Amino acid sequence: MNQSKFVKSFIFLTPIAVLPIVISLGALSASYLVLLSEPQQAFATVSGGGEPVVQQGYATSSPDPLPGHEAHQSVTILKLRPDNAVYSGRITFTATQPVEVQILHRDMSGSGPLNIPENFGRFAVLDLPGGNGQVTITNVVPKFTEGATETGGTFAASVPFSGNAVALHNLNGDEFATTYTATADILGPAERLDDIQGPEASDTQDADTQDADTQDADTQDADTQDAEQQP
Repeated sequence: MNQSKFVKSFIFLTPIAVLPIVISLGALSASYLVLLSEPQQAFATVSGGGEPVVQQGYATSSPDPLPGHEAHQSVTILKLRPDNAVYSGRITFTATQPVEVQILHRDMSGSGPLNIPENFGRFAVLDLPGGNGQVTITNVVPKFTEGATETGGTFAASVPFSGNAVALHNLNGDEFATTYTATADILGPAERLDDIQGPEASDTQDADTQDADTQDADTQDADTQDAEQQP
């Protein structure tokens, strides 16, 4: 009799006991899916590659998200992608302030300053947070259509681009609004072909150039002397 009551109680209580476990597993699974859906990086978009981009909209500026550029204003049009693919296309826009078309070129293999000898000159290289590579910037200053003024009106242009991200950018930090259409092909990751010469190679080239100039000067002097010696 007691054994029968125990069996009945066990059968009755088992679904109730299992229910919290099922709920807990369901909550854990949902949390895992949320983690998977989080963006992979601050500037990334997760759209698939190989499809053309046709994007249009109104936008207002905000502080530039690039490290050290927070005093500038920008509107990000095409974001950095997790696969580091390159966009190639054109942006046509009208803005309420003069802006540059800012194009980013990202290197996922490097960090820290570039090892370029000083005699070649310098350009800014920015490390992205979270180990997301580093970028160099091309700021294209458009030739605005006639009628744009510094005291009012609008600034319109159409600019081709090729790079890993595209934004409209105001270096003076002036807030602006814009309307734009951007079309682009997603070409996939670029093949890197860095060719940085060391200071020794540069010095050798300079020496070769000087030797060549000296030889030319000696040849000219010899020709002049021969001409003077002729009767």
